[in-house]
Amino acid sequence: DMAKVLFGKAHTYEEAAEIIYRTYEYYIYRYPQKRFHGKTANQVRQEALTAVTPEQYPIAPSRRIERFWEGIEKSKAKHQAQAQQ
Repeated sequence: DMAKVLFGKAHTYEEAAEIIYRTYEYYIYRYPQKRFHGKTANQVRQEALTAVTPEQYPIAPSRRIERFWEGIEKSKAKHQAQAQQ
């Protein structure tokens, strides 16, 4: 987990809250992301707020998620076929 690696373990509620806040800050303001072409989430947001037509960063397809939904559809079709018998 990123928070544990970056900031260690929490022993109190306050420490946990601080770790969560610092992890969030790191992810938004300092972590360049491959899907944003090396920009941070904050840089992308600031550009979008000032652009007439913001740049699009579509989410890459995930075969694992596609297989999950295919399984759901197969299960639904199977149950519908059984209900019609």
